[in-house]
Amino acid sequence: MALEIWDLIVHRPILNFLLLLSNVLFDNFGLAIIVLTLTVRGALAPLTLKQLQASKKMQDATASLQPKLQQLRKKYARNPQKLREEQMKLYKEAGISPLGCLSSPMLVSLIIQIPIFIALYRSIIQALAVTPQDLLGLSQSIYSWPIVTEALPVSGHFLWIDLAKPDPYFILPLLVMGTMWISQRMTARSTSADPQQQSMQNMMQVMMPLMFGFITMTLPGGIGLYFVVVTALGIVIQSFVYGWRNPFVRPGGQKGAPRLPNLSDLKRALSPFDQPSNPQEGASHGSSGSKRKDSGRSNSTSSGATGTQQRRGGSRGPQER
Repeated sequence: MALEIWDLIVHRPILNFLLLLSNVLFDNFGLAIIVLTLTVRGALAPLTLKQLQASKKMQDATASLQPKLQQLRKKYARNPQKLREEQMKLYKEAGISPLGCLSSPMLVSLIIQIPIFIALYRSIIQALAVTPQDLLGLSQSIYSWPIVTEALPVSGHFLWIDLAKPDPYFILPLLVMGTMWISQRMTARSTSADPQQQSMQNMMQVMMPLMFGFITMTLPGGIGLYFVVVTALGIVIQSFVYGWRNPFVRPGGQKGAPRLPNLSDLKRALSPFDQPSNPQEGASHGSSGSKRKDSGRSNSTSSGATGTQQRRGGSRGPQER
């Protein structure tokens, strides 16, 4: 029942709208995908702007708390549990929510976009049908409007892209990775005083583009085209909130390419606290070590003094005799 409702409300309208656009745009199915993407993202632009403004506000507030957070890290360096409690208390006093990124505008935007993405994927497969089964499913999903039926059969080629197959030249995956990396660099916060947060940010700026690039390699070219247009338009929308930033300039203002994350960043991001679980344990180890060193020095001093006395006694012996 739910699938039938989704097919009636989401899938069939998107499929027929794509065919209508393809017919209007000179039988160009690639342009139809671009126009549909721009239409959806344009309708969601107010929600996206609200989400970006809330995110930037939270970043600015967090940056203003960095001196206090640094003091807390030094004060509770050996007590991770107490450090987390004091950090949460400080965030609460400043009105910052750790889950602020999951704001209502962002959730609404995701709820709207996910069904559209799934419907677009199915629409591309059906519109570019090559098997009798796909053709049968297409005939059952399209409207009987002449402006829609005249768009059939659909041409699956756009520029170098076969919209029904993965890009064999890997140009689309590279474009997806590049635009997504630029988008993340534009919204990156200033260099954090917290090594764990900075390591996590560096990891996400590399792992997310790589993940979506790999996904694009396995999906039809039409979906890759959708990813590129969505991310490029997202960069334009972000510029109204964050402004244009040079992606090769670090958020702290230092020029040069950003440092790529290494194994130490991964360990730091996954294991934020490498201190002893018991604060007294580290102190006891340190005091015992210092005691052993002091005892070693005293033993060596006493042995040296004994040897000196023996040599002096040996030198006096012949004179007395």
